[in-house]
Amino acid sequence: MSIFKPSILSYAVAVLSLPAMANHNNDSMDDIGKIDGKIQSVYFDQENKDADSVTEHSGAWSGALWLNAETAHFADVVGFGASFYQVAKIDMKDRNETTNNGGGSGGLLNSDNDGFGNLGQLWVDFKLPDMNDGVSANLKVGRQLVETGLITISGSRSVPSAWQGVDAAVDLDGLTGKIAWVDKVSMRTQSGFHDIQNAKGQKIDGIIGMELSYTVDLGNSSSLEFQYRNGLADKYVKSHNGNITYKLPLNNDSTLTLAGMYYHAKEDGKRWVWDDAVTPGKESEFSPAPFKDKAESMGLSATFDFDSLSVMAAFTYSKASTATSVHTAEGYEYIGNYNYYFGDNTQGAYGMPTSSIYSDFNFDKEKAWLIGGEYDFSESGLKGLSLGYNFIYGSGMKAEKVGGKSKDVSEYEHDVTVKYNFVNVGLKDLNLKAQYAYNHNDKEFRMATGQANAKYLRAWLSYSFEI
Repeated sequence: MSIFKPSILSYAVAVLSLPAMANHNNDSMDDIGKIDGKIQSVYFDQENKDADSVTEHSGAWSGALWLNAETAHFADVVGFGASFYQVAKIDMKDRNETTNNGGGSGGLLNSDNDGFGNLGQLWVDFKLPDMNDGVSANLKVGRQLVETGLITISGSRSVPSAWQGVDAAVDLDGLTGKIAWVDKVSMRTQSGFHDIQNAKGQKIDGIIGMELSYTVDLGNSSSLEFQYRNGLADKYVKSHNGNITYKLPLNNDSTLTLAGMYYHAKEDGKRWVWDDAVTPGKESEFSPAPFKDKAESMGLSATFDFDSLSVMAAFTYSKASTATSVHTAEGYEYIGNYNYYFGDNTQGAYGMPTSSIYSDFNFDKEKAWLIGGEYDFSESGLKGLSLGYNFIYGSGMKAEKVGGKSKDVSEYEHDVTVKYNFVNVGLKDLNLKAQYAYNHNDKEFRMATGQANAKYLRAWLSYSFEI
């Protein structure tokens, strides 16, 4: 049974009132805590063309308020915090209403394509008093934004997703360890917290996430970082990740960063259940297992930073075979992919450099290449403006017709990102970010994966404030 009752609102009111009560003691706001937040407007417009060349549209325009309140740590040990989120629907085209079984807002609105409110965070934090240099530890309990191990949130929609559980961390002179356990989730499109579920709607009792990282100082501003992370969903899936990052300054203005990463996922029990068969008239509900037994994804990247310019090249390879008995509605053997979620209504961390705005480029036997860069125009007189571009190409997959021949298939994507901070007009807390993705793939690829071609525009205008 959940420890969070309907009286949660009274707890929220109490937490939000703490700063006001403390003011009677004439303490400054910095001494007792803070209240901050964000107002943002988000616009998504996505056009997809499936294997039958049928075009579907999704997206919406929303407004959102994020309001956060937290206290200082009383006696340098215990602190409290809460966050409230409110989403308002500004506009949505009629043609988008029926996309994705009625949820065609692109994740900006709820399942009824309306706005909603959510008490997304309500937590108590215990920490080690600040007595020993180089040693820190804390334990946070409640509803919160957990990003520990391979457990993570989504923050790219109107409001973020969140978890209910326990999150702990310790740092010992550069050696960092974290562990979390969660048993409820609040998706980015809903109010309240709900059971973690698989594709069949069955409850997953909980997820454990752990991570350990250590950075070695090699001198002359160079470093070598080792990181291990995992995510263990009860009777569902076990996932592991290892990363190595080497940073080497080349001179005062440039740095070379080399990185290697590896992900491994393995099905782990009776909750790993999927809809592997296509039901006539319900093709949109086809939800096959992304892989059989296990999946792997590995990659290498090199990033060169020089003054205002950053250039990256990367390569990744994935393996995710599926059962040969799983066929798509178009009569193709289903091509698997590296699935990094811990339930049908969850998020998961996946930091492969070729994971792009639209496609993750992690299908079975897919070899993906990325080349891209970003330029900051601040030194060129356009302070606050940056422009980024990535090109990703993936190949090596085979689309096999049931009882017929196979064909080599591929996909590619162009991604453009523009960011602007309005510091030039005295509004350093006002930010604009816009992204556009163009993804193209072969028709046979779409028939064997269900992933359509895409033209995808996303934009955020946000203003951060502190009271």
